[in-house]
Amino acid sequence: MKYQNKFILLLIIISIFTIISIGCNSNPIVPGIDPNPVVNPDNSTVSKIEVTTSSSTIKVNQSQQLVVKGYNSDDEWVILDKTNIKLWKWSVQGCYDCFKDYVDLNPKSGSLTTTFTSDKAGTFFIGAYYQENVGDDYITDYTEIKVK
Repeated sequence: MKYQNKFILLLIIISIFTIISIGCNSNPIVPGIDPNPVVNPDNSTVSKIEVTTSSSTIKVNQSQQLVVKGYNSDDEWVILDKTNIKLWKWSVQGCYDCFKDYVDLNPKSGSLTTTFTSDKAGTFFIGAYYQENVGDDYITDYTEIKVK
């Protein structure tokens, strides 16, 4: 009977660690880590980008990391060249001039990730502009973050 109880306890502990590790797979990208896939698919031409974040709501003075990922016309994840991120930009619902001194977005270009912070509550839209080749149109996307 002792061994059966130890076995059940061991199964419970393993189950808890498994559940925790599955839940932790949605962690945001850590600065310095490349958010690109390991290999490119055959069709590596970028047709759209997606700006993502781990949370769409943050508190005043809290920083939030945003990540841009690229996809081809077959909706397959492709490798982006960070130097082709020409601009990270923010806008706000309402008066831009009322917020411009309270918002920090860094870096503003040349990176697949950026960090957003606002010292004032509001609804913000953070976008990325990607240009694969000089003369091409920009490929853009944005996400919404509410600062409370």
